[in-house]
Amino acid sequence: MQNYLPALVRMALSRYGSRMARAFVSASTLVAQARFSRKPPLRVLVDNTVLFHAISHETAWISTGKANWGVHEIDTGYSARIPVRAPNDESREYRNIQYLPGIAHLARIGKLSLMSSGELWIERFYQPAGRFDGYGYFDLDLFDDVEIPLIDEVPDMQIGPSCWGLPSVEKMREERLKKSTDPLFQSLASQLGPKNSQDAWHIRTAEVNEMFCFLTMDFKLLKTLQAQSNTEPVQSLNTRILTPEQLGKYLGLAPVNPALLSFDRVSFPTRPDLHWPDSKRQKPKRRAER
Repeated sequence: MQNYLPALVRMALSRYGSRMARAFVSASTLVAQARFSRKPPLRVLVDNTVLFHAISHETAWISTGKANWGVHEIDTGYSARIPVRAPNDESREYRNIQYLPGIAHLARIGKLSLMSSGELWIERFYQPAGRFDGYGYFDLDLFDDVEIPLIDEVPDMQIGPSCWGLPSVEKMREERLKKSTDPLFQSLASQLGPKNSQDAWHIRTAEVNEMFCFLTMDFKLLKTLQAQSNTEPVQSLNTRILTPEQLGKYLGLAPVNPALLSFDRVSFPTRPDLHWPDSKRQKPKRRAER
């Protein structure tokens, strides 16, 4: 009987795991729901660094060894969903990722309003789509089915074949920000430095649109802001610049291990007992077999 137990557990999880996962995530938000039940939803501008880390599971090739196929010996295996990170990962990234399921759930039920912007959309445009949506068919996005509308319009762009000699979308964005005469942006960009000009614009966007916070996992930016916290214009900002962990604790969320969501809405092989060796997301060409 003992030999069949893991298989039986996996069978039960594959059948009821989605319901159990959603119930667990919902329970992690009960304090937040009670605390903000009579208040309008907080509006949050979501940085792309958060969307990147919201891909908590990726698609891996699970090797089952060699097998004979006629006169040939071939590699056998199957594709499965596995967590990106080890369950005992103690990194600051993983601490923050554990608050994303609760944040996403509050957004789904209308208790939190997650938003993006035109410039954040531009950032995603010139990067591989899988970076923010997942590269594999079995990948899990913690923000899947969460609406994240734009707070403003996408800037005008000129897009065409390379033979037209047009500047890249990234170059156009850089030039657009250099030409901006917005006083708050100019002040923030001057204070935070040229390497943080994009983030200066995102913070400015959150401020002028009266967002509760700019949600980010750019820890270098956060360190810079902390060093400038007592100087203008940072100290006068009404919008907050928070990590998912900070926002989660403010709301009263309980952290959720993403591995518990491995069986959320699955109809394919799932291996929550595995993870990538370096506990980091993999690029498609680096997805070595497990």
